[in-house]
Amino acid sequence: MKTLVAFAVASTVLMAQNDDRIWSGIYTTAQAERGKIAFLKSCSNCHNSTLEGTARAPALHGDRFMSNWLNTNVDTLFTKLRDTMPATYPETVADDVKLDILTYLLQANSFPAGSAELKLDQKELGSIQIVKQGTREIPNFALVAITGCLTPGPGSSWILTNAGDPVVTREDTRDETSTDAKAGPLGTGTYVLVSVTAFHPASHQGQKMEARGLLYREPKESRINLTSLRTVAADCR
Repeated sequence: MKTLVAFAVASTVLMAQNDDRIWSGIYTTAQAERGKIAFLKSCSNCHNSTLEGTARAPALHGDRFMSNWLNTNVDTLFTKLRDTMPATYPETVADDVKLDILTYLLQANSFPAGSAELKLDQKELGSIQIVKQGTREIPNFALVAITGCLTPGPGSSWILTNAGDPVVTREDTRDETSTDAKAGPLGTGTYVLVSVTAFHPASHQGQKMEARGLLYREPKESRINLTSLRTVAADCR
């Protein structure tokens, strides 16, 4: 089997349900205004009152924000805020206030307001993608999470069958409550798993698994070069 690094980088287009929902307005202007007040009180010392960033913390709008968060989901961003911000005392700001701050960041990055406030619901937050307006492109060699059924393939290979849509992820944000792929439905995709031996696949045969790794798609075969593989459910339903 050819290794992933032998291929030139290409792009594939993935049309996923709800990809553009963030552009229909997922928060209210009032919520973002509350978030701005909270941001200025608790976050501007490091990130600057203009969101331009400082030597201690990155900018939170424009190209820097989009390069960090594009094609992830809103729950991934919220988890980062919840668990690590403010950097030295994250517990001093309540989760609902951090959600308001998140909506202010969305507003500052030109995602429009709507008629209903964004709620503190992990499954809902995980279903909303931070994307450019229109079709979302997932490039080959992007780090993705995907859920499917672990099945033996030809020879000593292992395959993820009935796989759902890949979701771009960030390995440093994964924890046991991650919703990147776990909450997603199964689908009809098939992915050959590369570098699978270290994860002892035979002990997980037939289980519903979350695979993370580098995506590669070509017309005849799709692959995931694994960085992690974990059980989502004991059986694949």
